[in-house]
Amino acid sequence: MEPTQLHAGDSITWSREVPACPASTGWTLRYVLSGPDRHVIETKAGAPYLVELASGDTARWAPGLYRWVALASRGEERVTVASGNLEVAANLETAEPADARSHAQRMLALIEAALEKRIPKDQASYEIDGMRLDRIPIERLNELRLQYRREIQRARNNRWPLGRPIRHVLR
Repeated sequence: MEPTQLHAGDSITWSREVPACPASTGWTLRYVLSGPDRHVIETKAGAPYLVELASGDTARWAPGLYRWVALASRGEERVTVASGNLEVAANLETAEPADARSHAQRMLALIEAALEKRIPKDQASYEIDGMRLDRIPIERLNELRLQYRREIQRARNNRWPLGRPIRHVLR
């Protein structure tokens, strides 16, 4: 079966059975991926059809979500055999360094930094040479901080599909 996740730069192999369109009767199978980039993958004929991608084939794939279709063709005939999604993660060997924190984690850090800078300055707004600057009220920053803390905690709790593990001690 087709993969659902792949790191750019990984080698990968999969196969697909298509009994209605056998290679022995002249059918070919190819995959078309459309997302941040477009890729066409030709399969090796056989029963089942075989896809073999070397690391060099996927090394430059742009990260992101791709929609794919498997198309069987023979002459003027074409049949969509299957479709799905493939999430391509960045090739960490060649990718630019990136902040691995979630949006909520980055926002929480910014809000806390803003609060730290605001404590010595208690004015909500000021004007210099006709230019006015209004600050976000501390109460609103606190609300946002709580919101993002909850979001981060929810994400941590969702790491366990059945909820947070509970340890029972029997005596």
